[in-house]
Amino acid sequence: RHVLCLIGLPERGKPFIARRLQSYLSFFHGADVQLFNINDYSDYPTGSDENAELMLCEMRAFMESKSLPAAANMDAARESSAAAPAAASGAVVEDLGTSSRDELLIKEEDRRRKNVDSGKVAIVYCTDSISSFKDKWSGTSKERRRWAADALRKDKGLGAKLIFIEVIVNKSEIIEANIRAKRRALDQGKATAEDMRDHYRKVQEYQRMYVTLQDDGSEDDLSYIKLYNYGGKVVTNRMHGYLRMRIAQFLTTIHTSPHVIYLSRHGQSEYNVLGKIGGNPPLSEPGREYARRLGEWVPRNITVQNGVMVKARLWTSSLQRTILTAEHIPHPL
Repeated sequence: RHVLCLIGLPERGKPFIARRLQSYLSFFHGADVQLFNINDYSDYPTGSDENAELMLCEMRAFMESKSLPAAANMDAARESSAAAPAAASGAVVEDLGTSSRDELLIKEEDRRRKNVDSGKVAIVYCTDSISSFKDKWSGTSKERRRWAADALRKDKGLGAKLIFIEVIVNKSEIIEANIRAKRRALDQGKATAEDMRDHYRKVQEYQRMYVTLQDDGSEDDLSYIKLYNYGGKVVTNRMHGYLRMRIAQFLTTIHTSPHVIYLSRHGQSEYNVLGKIGGNPPLSEPGREYARRLGEWVPRNITVQNGVMVKARLWTSSLQRTILTAEHIPHPL
């Protein structure tokens, strides 16, 4: 059981990272993940014990509930999957009775479950950092972070491990892009110069009170990740264990700007000509011609734009038909 608490200044993309983490941990690691938005727990005045305890209570209920299949969003029709084993087993299964029949069938959710049991993961974040500044789960000060750590540590039955993820962005172009993206999502229109000035004024006020994760030894007992400019630099502390290291590795690859990916099949291979599959054959003559034409197409359409070389990374499999297909493609890094 893990609790990931995202902290940082406003407009740093914490909700975006929370959702990406949820998708990653659920899909690739089979974890049962739930998001907890601090702004949803505001029945009482901001910073009150009641809000913090209410969120902790719901987090505890989630952790102690029965796990859902990680691929619940990919449910298939289960009648057909249950009927096939029954037909194969025939009269023997009929003699075993209904209860034994159910035990023999492999449930669809078990079939989809990952081999690694990553347990439960609660992700704490906020969509409005300014209004939730004083909330105890916001992690905006050493005292609030200590409260969250102690609250989970004292609950021995829960057994949840807390990880703080501080999102630090000091590049103005990234911050401005985040502001514009948020305004578009909220249908607030294009950000004007006045909107930008107003935002920076609010962030400066927030920053004067905000306390970053300390590296002076006073918070060395906490597990945390400091993420600079979305993977430009990553600092970790007390991040031991398989899932924790996978989380840190995933955060090094995260980005808010769109990346274009081009996919190509390999050129015709000698086995394609013979109608055979498998193996590791070289390209046929038409396949080599395709590789040459692909090598001419890529610079015109991908790696050179407006007369400027664009960084591109080339990936192939280890099979020679894919390597030969890509041999004429320039790929400046």
